[in-house]
Amino acid sequence: MGAEQPLVQVVVMALLCWLIYEIFVGIRGFVHRWRLPEPSLAQHQLEMFQGQAFREICRRSASPGPQVMMTDYFAERGWNRADAMRILSEPLKHKLIKIKGWRFGGYSVTRKGWSEYERKFIWTGGEGVHISSTTGGFVVANVNSPQAVAHGGYGNRANASDIPHQQLIDALRADAGTAASADEGVRAREYADDLAAAVDAQDADRTTRILGRINALLSTATAAFTLTRELLPPNS
Repeated sequence: MGAEQPLVQVVVMALLCWLIYEIFVGIRGFVHRWRLPEPSLAQHQLEMFQGQAFREICRRSASPGPQVMMTDYFAERGWNRADAMRILSEPLKHKLIKIKGWRFGGYSVTRKGWSEYERKFIWTGGEGVHISSTTGGFVVANVNSPQAVAHGGYGNRANASDIPHQQLIDALRADAGTAASADEGVRAREYADDLAAAVDAQDADRTTRILGRINALLSTATAAFTLTRELLPPNS
């Protein structure tokens, strides 16, 4: 009996810790759902935004485990609390990410999620990725609209409003797969996907913001991005 007592104590402590954590999770979920506003996004928009939000969490985390706050990202896109919870419900359900901390907007990437991010995005030149609600994985989906044009200038870039967005997207993706560093390649692919989604949604403000990010990337990037720089010449 004496040898079994420490084991019993360990089991009891583990169960107690588990119970405390479950109570914490329950209270946190209740607080996050308290007085939710009405969702502002249509159901058909969620799949596209799921992939974008998941990739942004991965980009900010840089590895599995660390907590990142996403409230600024939600606000920039005009998503309210209900929108954000609906958008991230699938990656949470499939354990690609998990809620972290007490405050709303804190998330971390799981090892499963990071593996999916590497396998389906970092090492591919996909056309835009969204999360499948049936498999929990990723499927490639073309979210581009070749007829649309990236409008709205940024900085002193000449004739940015005249560049067909598909041409710019293709240039970013091609450059990302050649001489760009790993980090620059990831950012270029993300910006290409985000630009395609923004123009497809005819969101002029968001398109302009993404063009600004591309501008910032080109201003700090290495000698890569030859094709993109031909479309967006350096500031005069």
